[in-house]
Amino acid sequence: MNEDAKRIVSDHKVFWTVVPIELSEGKGEIVRVGMSLVLVGTDSAEKEIASVLDELFKLAESLIPEETPNVRIELRKREGEVFYLPGGNHPERKNYVVGIRILHAEEFERPVDEYQTSLLRKLEEKLKAIGCRKEQWKEAN
Repeated sequence: MNEDAKRIVSDHKVFWTVVPIELSEGKGEIVRVGMSLVLVGTDSAEKEIASVLDELFKLAESLIPEETPNVRIELRKREGEVFYLPGGNHPERKNYVVGIRILHAEEFERPVDEYQTSLLRKLEEKLKAIGCRKEQWKEAN
């Protein structure tokens, strides 16, 4: 999958970002209960939206290790969801999203612990290894 993953990143100019998943508790306190590693890609002239989302989903699946102790993973593909990043370098770029939600395996409300943060680091390292950039697309040097 490594070469296929590199092709998907290159073909769809994929980058990634991390978004916290937070809950409000009493007394105005916010608890971080997970995070979403979001893969963002764009279409090319010959690809349809569904195809872009399918390839992003395939990339997300390839990143997930077989064993994820104490972690629940949810993959989310949003059909037809297109968004533009405020302040992005390419405002004309259509962005398509697949999210990898990383949560505690047993209780949704439990705060993030070392198992979730460790898995996030592993996913980020895998993305870096295939040439995927954080926060915005940049051509390889």
